[in-house]
Amino acid sequence: MVDFAHLLDRMLQGAAPYLIAAAVILWAIAFGASAVQTWRQPFGAGSRPPRIFFRAATAFLVIVLGICAAGIFIGQAALDELRPRLNAPVGDVLVDGTPIGAAEPLVAALRGIEAHRYHHSHPTASFRVQLQTSEGPLELTLRRDSTEPREYWVYYRGFNATEINDVGAVVTGALDGR
Repeated sequence: MVDFAHLLDRMLQGAAPYLIAAAVILWAIAFGASAVQTWRQPFGAGSRPPRIFFRAATAFLVIVLGICAAGIFIGQAALDELRPRLNAPVGDVLVDGTPIGAAEPLVAALRGIEAHRYHHSHPTASFRVQLQTSEGPLELTLRRDSTEPREYWVYYRGFNATEINDVGAVVTGALDGR
């Protein structure tokens, strides 16, 4: 499953702009077809939208919902790939290349990573966290939330190498003062 998720992630990164453009064009076709039919009819006369409206609208929904579903699947696969290394014994913990004094609160928070609940905020300050675990090294990027200073968005370069989408969020005070 993880291999398929990596393949889907790479494909989606390249294809997403074209899929979104196609979805916008399909929406315009559906809207235009409905508007033209409404314009051609006498005022107050009710009728069904043309067939092209339903086809274009259905294709639009398939593309948009497909992109959303793929994003959810990829995010879950990223968490599945992270968890074995996060739950393994951790040796060294570096934050921006510097060893952190009390690493246990940060590691405990990362082990409790959960899906992000967006609340009209955005990530701000960025911290590169490197963990040396018995399962291998792990590098994550944590970005502080703009409205909740103890909440961090977690980015994992194993998926979505451009770090556009986060894989979850953690709440911790381990990075306070940085």
